[in-house]
Amino acid sequence: MTAVLEKRLIKRQLWQIPSWYLHGVVVGDSLAHQSPPGQPVGQTEQGELFSFGGYEVTLYKDACERYWHALIGTKPLVYVVCNEEVESDEHDLPVEPALITIDYDDAISHAETDGLVLSTDIPGELYRPMEAFVLDHYKPKPFEKRKRKKWVDDPAGQR
Repeated sequence: MTAVLEKRLIKRQLWQIPSWYLHGVVVGDSLAHQSPPGQPVGQTEQGELFSFGGYEVTLYKDACERYWHALIGTKPLVYVVCNEEVESDEHDLPVEPALITIDYDDAISHAETDGLVLSTDIPGELYRPMEAFVLDHYKPKPFEKRKRKKWVDDPAGQR
């Protein structure tokens, strides 16, 4: 997979502050082989696009319930967790993707530790395998209503 990050310059009085956005995620290697990681690949009206390729999304059976909730939600997302203040021989950008995930809990755990987490709509090429994985491996637990304990009849509950 390839993450395409967009660098926008936000103007603040006499200086400009770079701000990063996730322009999109491309499934496959076609964009990854066009340029080295972190090199400019295009422009938008708001900023400059940079591609970072060679990432994979791994699906885990124990996370099927989270994937299922993402699928039935109104807007399934893919998350890119980025390292900031990166020193790389391949590029001179202060940001570089570390992980691409579809697991909301994984993304939130990185965000809670002040990591840069960017998100965008999940592409169809990733949505379909995710859906097939969930259909194959997710077995929802039947809902069981909790029964109230009768404290009067329970000798352990008496004082």
